[in-house]
Amino acid sequence: MRVKGWALALFFFGGGLMSLLALALPTHGAPDPVGGRLLFGVTASVGLGLSLLAWARPQVLLGKRFDELLMVLGNACSLTSTLGETLLFGTQYSVMVLLWPMVLTAGFLRRRLLGWQVAFSSVAVAVLAFTNDRVLMRGEVWPLEALLTAIPVAFTGLAVAFFRSAAVQEAQELARLGRTDPLTGLSNRRVLFDEFAGVVAATLPGQRVALVMLDLDHFKQVNDRYGHQTGDEVLRCFAQTLQTHAQGGDLLVRMGGEEFVWVMAEPDTDAVVRRVEALRAAYAARPESRAVTVSAGVVHCAADVTAAQLSALLGAADAALYRAKEEGRNRTRVDAA
Repeated sequence: MRVKGWALALFFFGGGLMSLLALALPTHGAPDPVGGRLLFGVTASVGLGLSLLAWARPQVLLGKRFDELLMVLGNACSLTSTLGETLLFGTQYSVMVLLWPMVLTAGFLRRRLLGWQVAFSSVAVAVLAFTNDRVLMRGEVWPLEALLTAIPVAFTGLAVAFFRSAAVQEAQELARLGRTDPLTGLSNRRVLFDEFAGVVAATLPGQRVALVMLDLDHFKQVNDRYGHQTGDEVLRCFAQTLQTHAQGGDLLVRMGGEEFVWVMAEPDTDAVVRRVEALRAAYAARPESRAVTVSAGVVHCAADVTAAQLSALLGAADAALYRAKEEGRNRTRVDAA
């Protein structure tokens, strides 16, 4: 959003500044000096005004609410500045500013506006080519001139839109990787703290939130005996088994090493324990588990639990897990929250 604000300020300030400089330049034999100065004055007022607004009150323009208006004003400014040059100086060197609203729309405004921007640019190019032909009387074929100008303008917009889409996809992928455990594909610890409140909010009436701490027993021995590659296969096998036993609203997290957290909503503790026991049995039956067993600590709390209490819940589940370990491992123990 901050980049959009800078882009708005720069584009409109550049157009306004260019128009002010044009008004200060001397002119000789202008086709229409009054009309040209009027158009440059309009461009300077709108461009500098919007750039100041984008600088002083960025929150007004940074959202999507005014995207259509910004697109229209950007096209209007680019057209009036180029027409002003034609009438005041008899040239169209500033035709390059037609790229600015195209880049602005393709790079920073709503994506669905790109088609409208291509249409606006095509019309603007045709108007400029026709004006160039009539006012300057060069006897050129203005439709061909318009086409030759419109093609690079349109393709510039398409290229910017392509790179914007690629950048957005890359950013989304990086964000996903930053929230995903690369070995198992489960969420990582950050997601647990970010989304726990959402799981609680989605709890149906009559249900309570359960947090289950799971740990693979004697996992270090697997790495020591078979190697880390086999150890990774054991972890992936457990993650896959956990995913098959989870329901739609459950949150599955690898906390690190061989420790996992399973957040679910169930009406009573017995239902939670049955699901955990089903998971442990299914995992034990898989050859890829290498006979590794699972210990679990369960804490089942009221549905009005808050995210601020998550650390305390993790501590309670960890205490229940520790008790399961002390009692011989390969079992589930419950601690009340």
